[in-house]
Amino acid sequence: MIRVLNPQDWAERTFGQARLGDKRRTWRAVSVAARMISKPNASLPEQMRQRKHLVAAYRLLSETDVTHAALLDPHCRQTLSAALRQPLVLLVQDTTELDYSRYAHYHTDPSVSGLGPIGNGIGRGMMVQSVLDVLPSPRQILGIAHQEPFVRQALSEEHKNLRSYQRQNRARESQVWARAVKEVGYGPISPSSLWVHVGDRGADLYEFLAATRQYECHFLVRAVQDRRIQDAKGEKQHLMSLARALPCVDEREIELPGSHGQPSRRIKLALGVSPEPVKVLPPVHPRRASNDKAPLEGWVVRVWEQDPPSDVKEPLEWVLLSSVPTPDLSAGWERIEWYKCRWLVEDYHQCLKSGCGIEQRQLHSGQGLKRLLGLCAPIAVRLLQLREIARLEPQRLASEELPIELVQLVQVVGALAEMEPEQIETLTVGRFWKEVAKLGGHQGRRRDGPPGWKTLWRGWTYVQTVMQGVRLTPRLHSPP
Repeated sequence: MIRVLNPQDWAERTFGQARLGDKRRTWRAVSVAARMISKPNASLPEQMRQRKHLVAAYRLLSETDVTHAALLDPHCRQTLSAALRQPLVLLVQDTTELDYSRYAHYHTDPSVSGLGPIGNGIGRGMMVQSVLDVLPSPRQILGIAHQEPFVRQALSEEHKNLRSYQRQNRARESQVWARAVKEVGYGPISPSSLWVHVGDRGADLYEFLAATRQYECHFLVRAVQDRRIQDAKGEKQHLMSLARALPCVDEREIELPGSHGQPSRRIKLALGVSPEPVKVLPPVHPRRASNDKAPLEGWVVRVWEQDPPSDVKEPLEWVLLSSVPTPDLSAGWERIEWYKCRWLVEDYHQCLKSGCGIEQRQLHSGQGLKRLLGLCAPIAVRLLQLREIARLEPQRLASEELPIELVQLVQVVGALAEMEPEQIETLTVGRFWKEVAKLGGHQGRRRDGPPGWKTLWRGWTYVQTVMQGVRLTPRLHSPP
């Protein structure tokens, strides 16, 4: 179980081994990170509080030896070490935009250098590709396996006029998916262990699928391209035709989280599983006489929404393609559960933006913003891990997982004041975190559902602040 650490201990564990060209920079990174995680969504002046600390933070973020990769490296190595001890790890991957348009105007002399176009090309910002290591059952976030911030390049007129086969030989933004697989590296040596790269429709690229197999990992992607495949009988057809011809072998209800302004809802899904693996054929262009790419073996799983409400414009349908053998309905539902873990990387990117306020930071260079991302990226992981800690083992005793002084403090400042001292020792982890969430604004009503990371973190920050006051009290009353 992931332990809850105080800000200073967490910062030393996360950044204490960073190689920044000078030990004093490493110490400064630890100090800055400890102040940042105490109030993660505040501005740097609010987080640093004193001018000397703020000046030191700005100096750190302007050092050329202090890079995003160097700051994140200790965290990634710790994540790798934890992943190698697990029998199954999902490497969920996605891309997001960081929007700095309000501080850098595209059509004028930009106030922030080192950024590129985002969205429809008018906005200014950067892209971030993140890979999280996730355990599917019980669901836990181990940490960041890899992260790459990059700037989208505006297409030149020459590039716009190229034909599709000519663009294949030029650098493409979509190559970031396969590049992330390469940076994560080879999977575990043990044949009983699995690393599975999980991606949405943006990952449906032959180069990405081939890269996972090259590095002895597996893939699970939501297909969007109607690929050429070869079935078990050797006949060639298209992926979507085969998937939509699969019969329903089972039904199950799931909770679909809200997105794009749509509320969450409970839906009934039908499951179809291919009885035999298929061969995914490499793309072939008519101008190429030969193709040295080998076919990839994969299993097809399809789920679709049955009897959707009349107001739903696009009923849910997932066509999943996986290199992990999926011969029956039990394995099919397991692949669906694996794919649902991909939502965690979306939560992570949202946590970066709202929990860490990464898009509200006002630094005057893209490189400085990338360095700041190197500090914020593990903080966002920690915010999400707090939510998973609260849900992981709710029946465990809080006194076994947390300092007893914290448990007693939550009793005093929360709604547990009526409990007798001897009852505190029997307080469960689930009850403890519910009380912490209430201190952060969670109402605790049945329809509210379990507390999210925002209310948990607000409550946890309040508890930490009160604890600091408790520890300072004896010093304030001691004789001079």
